Amino acid sequence: MGAEATMETRGGGRRPAYRLHYASFESRVAAGALDVLVMFIIAALLVTAGSLIVLISSDFERVEPSATALSAFWVCVGLIPLALVLYFFVGFAWKGQTVGAAVMQLMVVRSDGRPLGVLGAMARVIGQLFYVLLAGIGVVAAYALRESALLAGLALGVAFVLAAAGILWAAFDRHRRTLHDRLAGTIVVRLV
Repeated sequence: MGAEATMETRGGGRRPAYRLHYASFESRVAAGALDVLVMFIIAALLVTAGSLIVLISSDFERVEPSATALSAFWVCVGLIPLALVLYFFVGFAWKGQTVGAAVMQLMVVRSDGRPLGVLGAMARVIGQLFYVLLAGIGVVAAYALRESALLAGLALGVAFVLAAAGILWAAFDRHRRTLHDRLAGTIVVRLV
């Protein structure tokens, strides 16, 4: 059972206090797994769209595809990171939920219990991109150290352990916050 907190509403004190029920670590992991599935679907749709353009351009592989069709394919592939960032941003800004969070009946709110809004959603997405930055640093360090497989593997391992620690933090935090929750000033609550 998740931790609870009582939040007083402001504005004249006419409205009663309400309770926030922090989401459990397990429900957050399940929501994250569902979001990974949605991200794969988004990526697959973009790759499929680009592939169809190439297939049609090549007259179903009877001739070489045009350079424009190949460029369109790579544009579709290049749009995947932007589409994934927009998936999270729009979900958080609109309802404070991604598809995974909605299925698991979770919502992301500010630490004071108010809805995220556009700026809060931006902060949350930027906080999540911190893990991508850590992984990128690990990949670059591994490439730079490619002469030694041990050092390259160690660089990748350290980067991924740090990223995992930021997420696993929620299992031990009293309010079930990850590193990106702390960076963005957000909490994840159960809808009750």
